[in-house]
Amino acid sequence: MGEITTLNECKEKTEGTIVEISSTDSRILGKMMSLGIIPGASFILLRRGSGVIVQIGYTKVALDAELAMLVRIKPRR
Repeated sequence: MGEITTLNECKEKTEGTIVEISSTDSRILGKMMSLGIIPGASFILLRRGSGVIVQIGYTKVALDAELAMLVRIKPRR
């Protein structure tokens, strides 16, 4: 497995596991949790641009670059 990095540093089609959300802001943590972005969740990065689009299970989620920087992940490749 790869090293821990942030979601916005990944290339398209990266698969991996969410390790942590680097924030102490309860609003951000609550938003991420409600979207299924939780430690241990598997994801696929579908698209990059000014933010990212990730698929977690059957759900596709768009995050701006600021939020994507808070999501620490471990790539599978």
